[in-house]
Amino acid sequence: MRFVFLNILICIVLFSCKKDINLSAGENALSFSLDTLLFDTVFTNVGSATRYLKVYNNSNVDLNLNSVRLGKGVSSSFRVNVDGEPDYNVQNTLIRSGDSLYIFADVTIDPDGLNQEFIEKDSIIFQYENHSQHVKLRAWGRDAYYYSAFLDYQQYEPNSENLATMLYCDFFDCTDPNTPEEWIDGAIFYYYSLNQSTIWENDKPHVIYGDLIVENQAELHIKEGTEIYLHNNSSIIIGNGNIKAEGILDNEISFQSDRSDSHSLTNYDQTPGQWGAIWILPGSTGNKMDYVKMKNGQVGIKIDGEGEATETSLTITNSIIYNMSNIGIFATNSKVEGNNLLIVNCGQHLLALYKGGDYDFKHCTFVNPYPFARQTPSILITNYHKDANENFYTSDLKQANFGNCIIDGHRDNEILLSKQDDAEFEYLLDHCVVKVSAELLNDMENEFEINWNNNTNSIIRLNADENCGIANFNQNDLTMSKLDFYLANQSVAIGSGSDDIADYVPMDMDEWNREFSPDIGCFERH
Repeated sequence: MRFVFLNILICIVLFSCKKDINLSAGENALSFSLDTLLFDTVFTNVGSATRYLKVYNNSNVDLNLNSVRLGKGVSSSFRVNVDGEPDYNVQNTLIRSGDSLYIFADVTIDPDGLNQEFIEKDSIIFQYENHSQHVKLRAWGRDAYYYSAFLDYQQYEPNSENLATMLYCDFFDCTDPNTPEEWIDGAIFYYYSLNQSTIWENDKPHVIYGDLIVENQAELHIKEGTEIYLHNNSSIIIGNGNIKAEGILDNEISFQSDRSDSHSLTNYDQTPGQWGAIWILPGSTGNKMDYVKMKNGQVGIKIDGEGEATETSLTITNSIIYNMSNIGIFATNSKVEGNNLLIVNCGQHLLALYKGGDYDFKHCTFVNPYPFARQTPSILITNYHKDANENFYTSDLKQANFGNCIIDGHRDNEILLSKQDDAEFEYLLDHCVVKVSAELLNDMENEFEINWNNNTNSIIRLNADENCGIANFNQNDLTMSKLDFYLANQSVAIGSGSDDIADYVPMDMDEWNREFSPDIGCFERH
């Protein structure tokens, strides 16, 4: 009897001391073969080919999917088949630990349901326990030109002849100590190769997934009114070739994200950082942009030069760049000319002229009331690059001229000049409105021997207490994503420009004449 009682007691003690076992899968237990299931141009009433994705259970427990459903439910243009069961909402699907399942999808777009948006959108929502994950569905519901750098065995048999590969180290500088090991070991990336001169017409949108590289001395000529949509992190790279984007007033060329939806947390139509950049590589010259609008990328235009900048890398006129998460125009040791530009709302700089070069800007408006935290000035000008080991690499700054320009924003100082003495550093601000404090001017003179007064002419200097921000522009909230940067009646820029500079740019961005008493900036008050 004692023996039985002792065994019972031991069992009670053992089980009472045993820790609870957590059989919960936790959030993000699923992974997917694709984050977005794409359908190329889907013609109305015809329907698409069937596409698929794989869903993986990465947890150490079996997982019951309470539901796998389409976000739009029965009103969706998409159809899904989950583990052999076709429905808009499939319930109680089991995935064993470490196992996977296939989901098939297709789409048919009803022409009566089309609005002006050309991308049909939905998502597949996976709900389990108290968690939810999703995969996006995208279908081109209007005829569009489509450029994909993604290796896609499902859709292209064979893949597009423009799908090309390159070693990462043939494209990027792999001497950087932060270079990923797989790049050094010979990893390749895929890109869409535009290798012969091409005209992009404005009859259909142009949609880019991944990186598109203009090479083989090709020219990309973009017609007025053309719409270009770039997917997340996608870029247009101008290599051994060039770009001519030639819009006109009221029929501009647009570069923007392929995502414009909104919900309670995010309005993607006004969200920066959704695509990469227009990137002009060293050796590419003669690039031109006129009446172009860019929004919601990481960097609007990145221009890289090498050696002495003798030929013009980019001439850009009558154009607007806004809502970039990093920089509007980022030029390194290159030659750039810009007239009638409006660059607004960028997370780091509106304009960075880096490691020397040759730059000339006339009648430009640089305004940075970026609605998120920003610790950097709108304009940065240097003649050097400093690496992680504090080594300096310098190049001559032949000129950085600003004529009849506005430089404004919410910070006390919206321009920073920084130089090394072993390279030229020539700049000129002529008849400009500039927000900069006396304290910063003193600091720049003490640290870099930059004498502001020797390189400026007829400057209207703004400070934090007067004549800046809203006082200059015709709107009452600069933190909103508006483009109404016409001059207010009380702006100090009205009638303060140089006639000589205006002679080079006689019409403003709206094609109003600057013949008499020109205003400073890209717009004449009228």
